[in-house]
Amino acid sequence: MPQFDLKKATVTFLDGDSNSLTLKVAEGTLSYDEKKPRKYTKDRGILSGVMNADQEPVDVKIDLIWEFLTASSGGTPTPEDVLKNRGEASGWVSSDSDACNPFAVDIVVAYVPNCSPTQNERITLPTFRYESIQHDFKNGVLALTGKCNVTEANVARY
Repeated sequence: MPQFDLKKATVTFLDGDSNSLTLKVAEGTLSYDEKKPRKYTKDRGILSGVMNADQEPVDVKIDLIWEFLTASSGGTPTPEDVLKNRGEASGWVSSDSDACNPFAVDIVVAYVPNCSPTQNERITLPTFRYESIQHDFKNGVLALTGKCNVTEANVARY
């Protein structure tokens, strides 16, 4: 499972329209798991073929402490407002094009290490839906787990 230190990153939640919430991360990690199930066949006990099995969604886990929040318009929603499509984010549009599916957001992580020769990296996790939100008020940590309705993250270096 790829894991990224979010100390030199921003995490942005995007909806299907033009709304966004960006968190400048003080500390944290993001990990995601891409699965590619395979089905193996045998001929008299000997491996003879392989084919793709049913697709699996990308699993995402984020643990972070943010320094500050910025939003694209109106009042600044909390990350929970965005994920739950309520409060200041109640007018946000799901990033899933199917209106019958539960509300989703795209997560974009911009990692800018500021040291060469390391390249900047942008990881996009489309149509994310949370399955668990955990709060640790003592340590100021927000922890999210959920899935994206895709089989792979989009990763670009620049």
